[in-house]
Amino acid sequence: MHATTLRVAGGLDKTVVELADSHTHLDLINDASIVSDAVKFGVSTIITDGVDTRSNARALELSDGKHVFAALGVDPQHAVGMGPDELAFNIGIIHGNASRIVAIGEIGLEYVPPSSPAAIKKQKAVFTRFIELAMRLGLPVSVHARGAISDVIAILEESGMQKVHLHFFEGDVIQARAAERLGFMISIPPLESNKRKRVVRDVSLDRLMAETDSPVVGKTPRDVERSIRLIAEAKGLSFEKVAEAVTANTKKFFNIHGEKGFMRY
Repeated sequence: MHATTLRVAGGLDKTVVELADSHTHLDLINDASIVSDAVKFGVSTIITDGVDTRSNARALELSDGKHVFAALGVDPQHAVGMGPDELAFNIGIIHGNASRIVAIGEIGLEYVPPSSPAAIKKQKAVFTRFIELAMRLGLPVSVHARGAISDVIAILEESGMQKVHLHFFEGDVIQARAAERLGFMISIPPLESNKRKRVVRDVSLDRLMAETDSPVVGKTPRDVERSIRLIAEAKGLSFEKVAEAVTANTKKFFNIHGEKGFMRY
């Protein structure tokens, strides 16, 4: 396991375990010290996801290729209202920066609150378009599936997409097993629920990642420690063992290697 030593109050040394946050929205955090604070805390790998034109541009600005890595996409809420020209513009940004990003995301479907048939049709069309783009570029996808996990899994399976991250997993054990069978990754937020605990117990550790979805759920990437503790408690494993596993899973999934940053496929 990788670890660093941090000098804390009173001159004491504290061993900091290497952690990874597989899904954040750093563009929504105005405090520039958040990243450096998280890195000192041990969060050496942070994935920041775009959801629209503005956040995609900001994700690229924030990406340093060492600790912060960008994923670009259009989430289902923004997909519904986005015109064809703006959608094409975002696809162009992804094409032009394919070597700088680690995934296409966040993309997916959102059925909560209930969407109209027209909105769902638009969401599915945009989702499918980004899946096809990811497959052409050889990039993984980070997927939002609130209230829509069955449709998301079906669309991904039909497409043949294999490098899939189901972020903030809210499905049940049966759906988790379907995702695991397809080789997808499931990430756990710092929010406890009995349903998610059952999923964590059932799914293999090598299919799990941790996330904060900060600042939407966790406040900062440091809160990924809480996500890892939830996984460890559900599985009856040590924090250190789970931290090592999910950090390795995250870096492998997003193709991030070592101190010098990431390498493309």
